[in-house]
Amino acid sequence: MTKNILVVYYTQSGQLKDILDSILLPIEKTGKVKIEYEQIKPLSEYPFPWGGKFFDCFPESVKGIPCKLESFSFAKEKNYDLILIAYQPWYMSPSVPVWSFLESEEAAQLLQGKNVISIIGARNMWISSYEIVAKKLSELKAKLAGNIVLTDKSCNYISAINIVRWLIKGEKKPTLLLPEAGVSQKDIINASVFGKTINETLINEDWENLQNNLLKVKAVKVKYHLFKIEQNARKIFDKFAGYILKKGSVGDQRRNKRLLLFKIYLIFVLFVISPMASLVFVIHGVLFLRKTKEKILYYSGVNIK
Repeated sequence: MTKNILVVYYTQSGQLKDILDSILLPIEKTGKVKIEYEQIKPLSEYPFPWGGKFFDCFPESVKGIPCKLESFSFAKEKNYDLILIAYQPWYMSPSVPVWSFLESEEAAQLLQGKNVISIIGARNMWISSYEIVAKKLSELKAKLAGNIVLTDKSCNYISAINIVRWLIKGEKKPTLLLPEAGVSQKDIINASVFGKTINETLINEDWENLQNNLLKVKAVKVKYHLFKIEQNARKIFDKFAGYILKKGSVGDQRRNKRLLLFKIYLIFVLFVISPMASLVFVIHGVLFLRKTKEKILYYSGVNIK
């Protein structure tokens, strides 16, 4: 019997679509699975490269304020065997277009009772966004069966420089001093191994063990020191977002000064505070090894409460 997969995704640069193509290639080759794609399209598109508008979406990202989307093409009443939701974190939150999809009535009807795999393409901090999405899926009564995370494997300092030059200036290619920005091409190609694991689950329908099988092929790697930085930064982001929103919504010139203040804060944290905080949390992770292992195991899984 032919299996049906729906792939819901949002991408600006095209990187996430490349990741999906690699993951799904082994499944497509079987000829036994029908795959439908649903690209999320905001009515007012977010530019890429972002230029100066990168910071203007910060408050809405953190506070989960949806944007308007174009109509979906999927059949929300169809009994899909699996739904893939692919997204990227914006400011430690799911990107606004993907969150807008999850908040829609169509998603509520589509996802109820369905097996779902989340696929994340990120710089390196993804746990907060994953936690938000996992809890939303639970609220929608979807069955989160798996999670796959691909990140920029450069050190935090280098990846921070790279993300700025790529998202703001559109410069992704390696230079004499910097590697290629984003997820490496090697990792994108190797992501096909996850597709093989997913295909095996489609055949045997052993959804309970999917994430354990994905972990065997290194679908997720939790870095404790980055998790701790993210955990603390998320609290500050939330306060900053509320502070900025008091001056208006997206595009409101009245909030520009507060956005500038956040921009200064973010640059200072990325290039001054984060290197020191990483060292502190690495030591913390070693000193409290049992608790560290518990957190790593928890966020490597799909039973997010």
